[in-house]
Amino acid sequence: MVSMLRNRRGNAVIETALVLPFLLLLVFGITEFGRAWMTVNILQTASREAARLAVVTAPDVAAVRARAIAVCNAAAINPTAVTVTGPISTDRERKVTVTVTAVFRVIPGKIMTMFEAVLPLSASTSMRHEG
Repeated sequence: MVSMLRNRRGNAVIETALVLPFLLLLVFGITEFGRAWMTVNILQTASREAARLAVVTAPDVAAVRARAIAVCNAAAINPTAVTVTGPISTDRERKVTVTVTAVFRVIPGKIMTMFEAVLPLSASTSMRHEG
């Protein structure tokens, strides 16, 4: 009876050792996907806020960029680029497009360099200029 119990304990340890890496990979993957999704949502909010500022007022590119950067900084995201396009007076719709780009770094990459991953994420918003 005792030898049978020891065999089962050994099996449980081996099964745990085999399954645990996959379980941890799944948990980290889900967590990092959620962080990336949140980052894209923040970039989308920043581009929307900046585009709204551009279409309501005279499009001051410096103010529009500052607004997008302020929204990103409030969420501790450092945008790598903020691009403002338009409005073009010959364009019938007079659209303003704001694109915000940031680099997303996967957390395990900071701990173990073999998992280092950098993903460029961006969001863009186009609105019709009201003026």
